[in-house]
Amino acid sequence: MARLLREAVVGLGASEATDVQTGIDVIGDLAIVKFSGAPLQVRERAGEKILREMRNVKGVFEQEGGIEGEYRLRKLRHLAGERRTTTLHKENGCRFLVDIAKVYYSPRLSTERLTIAMMVRDGERVLNMFAGVGHFSITIARRRRASVTSCESNVEAYRLHLENNMINKVAGMIATINTDAAMLPDRLEGRFDRILMPHPSRADKYIGTALSLVAGGGVIHYYRHLPAEDFEEAKSVILHELRVVRELRSVEVRKVREVGPRWLEVVADLKLSGN
Repeated sequence: MARLLREAVVGLGASEATDVQTGIDVIGDLAIVKFSGAPLQVRERAGEKILREMRNVKGVFEQEGGIEGEYRLRKLRHLAGERRTTTLHKENGCRFLVDIAKVYYSPRLSTERLTIAMMVRDGERVLNMFAGVGHFSITIARRRRASVTSCESNVEAYRLHLENNMINKVAGMIATINTDAAMLPDRLEGRFDRILMPHPSRADKYIGTALSLVAGGGVIHYYRHLPAEDFEEAKSVILHELRVVRELRSVEVRKVREVGPRWLEVVADLKLSGN
């Protein structure tokens, strides 16, 4: 898809080809593109070309700047096609209602979501501390006989999560809570066999909360965005962050993806010692 975006710009003026910063993210039938400096007229015409070339895409938006704030939202400019920002996205046999302007969703994490779901064992108590529209939680509930609790502080994402539970017929398998993850120790009873922390820019602020909720012998999946030249440097940084975890039995660090020049998303799969 990055090739298609470059071709779209090249066809409108060769000098603008170098202004394409990233490829295309397609969420449902909406495409999000990112430029670094091409004139607005060129960007809009590129959006029209994407509509012609990608018949499954009904609307094209430009992402201006990075993903920002507590809820990791994009600032979007409409370029071509339909102006709506709500769409139905399909991945891993699940369907998710997503509002690309009001919630965070990355189609590039579909493999990671399936990877985590396949790690879960039947009968586990699973807590997702940053659930979004339910992409990790629902993927797990559709594949495992597990008890899943989802926490999401963004009211719009929480509302869509509830709808997605019904769409995917897992409403009775997921307890969905609208609160800040820091409040969970006061809201929940018991401990969890597996805890997900898929908020890479803020997970470090909540590791203490996760440790207070995980069962002896349990697992925490700790995601981080880290500045690093390569994976080995990122691994060193995340292990340094986790030096405060005294109950650690073992840890495996995995590269999830590159999120920018010299920025990596990595996850540490922490196995805690038993009581």
